[in-house]
This record gives sequence, C-alpha cells and structure tokens, in this order.
Amino acid sequence: MSKSGGIKASSLLVGMLLCMAVMQTAIAQQESNEQINSASMENVIVGNSTNTIEPQFYSTYLTAGSVNIFTVMFTNTGNETLVLIPKVVAVPNSEKNIDESWIKTSPTNVKVAPGSTQKFDVEIDVPRDTESGSYQANIAFTDDLVPNSNQYVNSMHIDLSVQGLSKIQLETQYISDTIEAGKEYEYQIKLKNMATKDVTIDPKIPEYSNYYDPSYIPAFGSDAIGISAPSIIKAGETANMTIKVKVPENATGRYYGTISMNVDGVVTTDFTSNPQLNLDLSVLKQPLVPYVKTFKTTNKKPITVEVNGYTNENPWLISPKREKPSFELKMRYNHKRVKMTFVKSVESSSIGIVGSYPLVWPIDDKSIYQNYGSTFVETYTAPGAVGDWELSILPKNTQSFGYSITVGDSKLNKP
Repeated sequence: MSKSGGIKASSLLVGMLLCMAVMQTAIAQQESNEQINSASMENVIVGNSTNTIEPQFYSTYLTAGSVNIFTVMFTNTGNETLVLIPKVVAVPNSEKNIDESWIKTSPTNVKVAPGSTQKFDVEIDVPRDTESGSYQANIAFTDDLVPNSNQYVNSMHIDLSVQGLSKIQLETQYISDTIEAGKEYEYQIKLKNMATKDVTIDPKIPEYSNYYDPSYIPAFGSDAIGISAPSIIKAGETANMTIKVKVPENATGRYYGTISMNVDGVVTTDFTSNPQLNLDLSVLKQPLVPYVKTFKTTNKKPITVEVNGYTNENPWLISPKREKPSFELKMRYNHKRVKMTFVKSVESSSIGIVGSYPLVWPIDDKSIYQNYGSTFVETYTAPGAVGDWELSILPKNTQSFGYSITVGDSKLNKP
C-alpha cells in the first residue's frame, strides 16, 4: 500500500471512532435527560396528589378491649376540590395488619376545596380477645397511587402496640404453704374464662426451673405434684383446678415451681396475657429434740411461762385440716422435775374483709372474711424457789415460736 493510502485509511478510522464516541455521548445524554424528565414528572404527579396530612405517622399503645381517638388534619394544597373517603389499607410485608373493623374515621365522605383543611377523628377500638403484638395499618384518604407502585400517596401510617388480656383469670397466682413430710395435700383454685369464646388449657409444670441458683436443691421432684382441670372452659364460665402434692417421707427443704396454663395450645411465655400459678412449699419436719432454756432465780415467787406459736391460713387448702400449734413443756429445778399447772390458752387471728376492690369471683357470706393467720398462746405456772432452772419446749405444727418467763414481777426474755 502506498504511503498516501495508509494515511487516508488511518484518517478514516479515526473519524469513525470519533463519530461513535459522539453518538454514545448523545445516547447517554438522552437517557440522562429521560431519567430527569421521568423523575420530574413523577415529582409533579406526587406533588399534585400528595397534599398535606398531619400527622403522617401515629404510634400508640393500647390494652386489648380499650379505645383510643386521635385527630388527623388533611390540607388540600392542589387546585381542584377533592372528595375524601378514608379507608384502611394493609401495610405491605407487615407481620400483623390492623383489621379494618378496628378503625373508624369521621367524617366518612367529605369534599375539601383547594386551600382548605379538613379535620378527621380516627377511633381505634381493639377487641378484648386481641393477642399481644405490634400491628400496622395505613389510612388512605384518596385512591392516588405512587407511579409503578401499590403505595397510596395521600395516606398516613398507624403503628399499634397491643397488650393482650388474659384469656383466663386465676383466683390466685401464688400458693405458699408449709407442708409436712409423708403427708398428702390438696389445693383447689378457680379459673375463669375471660375471653369471648371457649378456650383450652393444659396446665403443666415445665421441665425448666424458674430459679437459676445452682445451690438450689428442690425438696422433692415435680412428679410428686398432680394437676387436674377441664381441658375446655366455655366463654364466661368458671372451673376448678386441683393440685395434689404427695410429700415424700424423707423430704426436707423447699420446693419452688410454676404451673403454666398453656392456653389454646400455646406454651406460656407472656404471663400478663396468660398468667401462671407459682408454688412455694416449705417442708416442715417435726422436731424430736426440745428447745432448752436455763435461767436462775433469786426469790421464791411463782414462775409464769407463756409460749406462743403462729400458723398461716391457706384459703385454697382443701385437705388435710390444718392442725393448731401445740407445745410440750417440761420444767426442772436443780435437775428435778417440777409440776407445771396449765392456766389458759388464747387464740387470736388477723381477719380481712374481702371486696374492697373489684372481683370477678362471687362472694358469699362465708368467704367475705379472710383469715390471714392465727396466733396461739398457752400459759403455765410453777411454784418458785431460789436456784437453777431449766425449761424445755417441744413445738408441734409450727415453724417458729416464742416464749416469756416471768418470776414475780420480773420478766426474762429470750436473749
């Protein structure tokens, strides 16, 4: 090829490359302009349809069965009169959407002139049987949609946290008692269905312990406890749950446990909406060796001994009958047995009147009074003498006791 031919070919190639570069630049510019125009058009569409809504986001916390009302202000910023018909729409990808029947807006149909503001009252009414959780919903005031989307333009968002009510109510959530090794105890409490429909229950003691102290050793295993209750409780009805505790002969210490109600087949984790029954049982071992107190006297005046014990009353205990505290007393003077004379016994109790707060359980004439516990006092006397004395006390059916020794007008208290 000649030199001039080579130069022409090179020039042609350079020209073609420059032309392609210019074309690519033009195409890129055109695409950019189209995107800008599209975005501008979208902004225009949204801007002409959005108007002003205050608030655009509303968050609230409600207990199931309660109502909340708030206000929304809609301002028409466009040039045309709008017909507003608010409606509840689902939030995409929400785990729990608010049911449209829970929300009412007022007014339900209204015309808003350009530049005017319309007030809406929004009422949220959460049904009593609503489960705990977070719920969402949008209220769309017009049917305008964001281009290429199912999102409503003129809308506001509601975020609702619900605390569910207990489907069942327990007469008590705590049974605390002192029990004796080798005996069988039976407790009974009422259960009431507070829901608007029938519920199922499956009361069980879970395998895990609520107490994570590694030094805690239960007095006996959960297999010593039997639970019986109906599997279905009809709406508004009351049923009984019976707990039987068969205490092993060699049991000592304390038992902590939880009875989970497992309402409607769901393992109980939210104890506010589905309460549990806690057990705190302390095993009493009757002492075989008496408590001994020694003292001295410096005169011959009579000696008076008072000994007292306390017992807690448990209103849910069916059997066995609670035994009263009693004491076996012995007195020695200079190591010789002295006869003691029984004088009197006094029983006193602390009584509360039930009904000072709202109750779901019917109260009869017998159950209106609640005995919180009783104190038993026994008084004995013995002839006095100067010298060394020894008093022994063997208590029964009580976890603690007290005593007093009076010699004439002086009183010796337990150190």
